Amino acid sequence: MKKLKIAFYTDDYPPITAGTTSYVMDMRRELERRGHEVFIITAGDRKTEEFAKNDPHVIVLKGPKFIDRKHVVALDVVSLMKALNGRRFDVVHSHSPFLMGFLAFLTSKITGSKFVSTFHTYMFHRRALSKYVGYVLPFLSSNRVFLKISKAFMVGYLRAYYFLSDKVIAPSRFTRRLLKRNGIGNTQVVKTGIRVKGSLNLSKAQARAHIGLAKTDRILLFLGRIDEEKNIDFLLNSAKRLGENGFKIIIAGSGHKLKDYRKMSESMGLANVYFPGFIKEKDKKYYYRAADVFCNPSTFDTTSISTLEAMSFNVPILAPKTGAQAEFVKAGPSGETFETSDVSDFVSKAVKVVENRRAYRPREVAKMYSLSRSADELLSLYKSLLLKKAHSFGLWGATR
Repeated sequence: MKKLKIAFYTDDYPPITAGTTSYVMDMRRELERRGHEVFIITAGDRKTEEFAKNDPHVIVLKGPKFIDRKHVVALDVVSLMKALNGRRFDVVHSHSPFLMGFLAFLTSKITGSKFVSTFHTYMFHRRALSKYVGYVLPFLSSNRVFLKISKAFMVGYLRAYYFLSDKVIAPSRFTRRLLKRNGIGNTQVVKTGIRVKGSLNLSKAQARAHIGLAKTDRILLFLGRIDEEKNIDFLLNSAKRLGENGFKIIIAGSGHKLKDYRKMSESMGLANVYFPGFIKEKDKKYYYRAADVFCNPSTFDTTSISTLEAMSFNVPILAPKTGAQAEFVKAGPSGETFETSDVSDFVSKAVKVVENRRAYRPREVAKMYSLSRSADELLSLYKSLLLKKAHSFGLWGATR
């Protein structure tokens, strides 16, 4: 395959930590390893510029802070065109349906590139909408009528936006079905991939000693962004029953709801729940290796990088029956699924996993979701679009 010039447009880039951030950075490295040239165009502040200052392939657009005080709204199209400096791309790939996505579409039209979009975030899920509405109109964040109106508006907007794409990427079959039900077509599944390391040279005993956990404890781990849509309250509501079965629960990470969940845990008198806060990348391995079972209780995720990471460290998972994560369990013996409305089912599945540990091979399943395989699928999609373009214009790459 010829070497491609690709532009990734994203709202999420360091210091923002999110699944999209990890995916964009990892996929860029994998594509560059194969000889392709990848630019990242993002919106950010001085911290983002500092992170990217020695990287000529990252373009940071400035603007005012969004209402969440993390994301930047980049409105300066003129600066973008100057920064691109006449560069031509084979593929412009948007990882956001909002302003950066619009700038990606604009770039694709100006440069004659194929335009691809990935649906990373289930932003019309009730919990997500509640969070977004809460930023602007907190008194309406729980109003069912207003949330229904907001969902209708969001779905309508997304239909219009994704209609502009030459192809819409869904990270899972669940996500593809979700898009189809909401009138968004022209989709293709490209599974999210992670780097699966060659060996596990850190033992569970070493990991637990490093973070101060007893050898005999049963550890259930959540590691990720702690926000409304992650359904952390389900873990707290299950904590006493889990404690009766010898479990300690570690809820690791940071987010808007961390303080609220800490207070909720205290008010419920949960002595077996721990919130260590933000975990640096280099320290994640200790938490994954220390865990007996991993659970991200969200039905919101279009996939779950943290769940895949846990599997790559050979940690069995508990996945909600409704949602993208159930596909990891269907793919092989990686863990068990549970009903999010049934605490008894959840607790019994947690006990089952721990007491039948040898029956599960999550690391083998994680290899099916490797970054290398994901890159193969993505490049195959790019190639098919570019071949269509070549047939249309009579010469492969004619508009470059």
